[in-house]
Amino acid sequence: MRLRTFNAPNMTEAMALVKAELGPDAVILNIEQVGQAVKITAALDRDAILAQPPAPVQDPLDAIAQALDFHRVTPALADRLTQQAAQVLLENPHQALAAALRLRFPVQALTERQPTRPIMLVGLPGAGKTATLAKLLARAKLRKWPGVAITCDVVKAGAVEQLGTYTKALQVPAYRAGDIATLQRAVGQAPAGAFVIIDTVGCNPLDSHDLAHLSSLAEAVRAEMVLVMAAGGCPVESAELGQLFAEAGASRLIPTRIDAARRYGGILAAAEAGRLSFAEFGVSPEIATGLDIVGADRIAEWLLETAPARHQARDLPRADHPIRASGTRL
Repeated sequence: MRLRTFNAPNMTEAMALVKAELGPDAVILNIEQVGQAVKITAALDRDAILAQPPAPVQDPLDAIAQALDFHRVTPALADRLTQQAAQVLLENPHQALAAALRLRFPVQALTERQPTRPIMLVGLPGAGKTATLAKLLARAKLRKWPGVAITCDVVKAGAVEQLGTYTKALQVPAYRAGDIATLQRAVGQAPAGAFVIIDTVGCNPLDSHDLAHLSSLAEAVRAEMVLVMAAGGCPVESAELGQLFAEAGASRLIPTRIDAARRYGGILAAAEAGRLSFAEFGVSPEIATGLDIVGADRIAEWLLETAPARHQARDLPRADHPIRASGTRL
């Protein structure tokens, strides 16, 4: 495989250099934004090219547009992605769409390197925060990082018991904290270098008091706020939620229930509106293997599978015990 790197002030000029040097059979391996410039790594693998099936009759841009429409990607975002994809070699729609997604949606997984701050999971009720906490702890355990779980959800029936079930199975210490002072004590008891994950009660982002409370909790322990959002939601609603949680302090997004959703326009809209980086993705209900680090190539694959084999449902019309807040260990 012949690898080359091309640098240019913009995508158009960089792609022109690739075509001039490697020709139409070039394979784009990576596109990176370096300041105001664009860096492209490309290759010429003639064996792989000869092994590829014949090019589809459908125009690649049409395939991308059709996929984005199926997933209910908002028109403005779909236009931007299509325009960026058009600047890439278009013999392969997956390659072109992945390149466009890579430029717009950075991936910053929580478990690629050991976090130096507590992680606070926030989101709507039922988004999957507690299960996501357990999955993150399971990934941390595989890396032999010490983990600590803290729940601020001391109101919802069964919330503490659910967390306790997970943490006992993972052999991770867990605490409950009903106020800022108790939360600070719980975080303070964590061993140095521990992966501290804080679960929170489901929030109504349309209520400014709810968001202010989350912000105050995060600020009190210098936690990074990470939004947990179920896939399959309305893109317009999801975009507004992503923006609201971002304004409250969220910086990353963990999409959940990927395996149970048919359309992913909502999570793209949330990340775009809130300028949120993707962290891990919830790809199954399994605690040990239910989170995965997903890059632009795999997201493009999901989007282009407009009729995935795992989805058999017909296409639908478009439409847009009392618990003490004691701070005691579970």
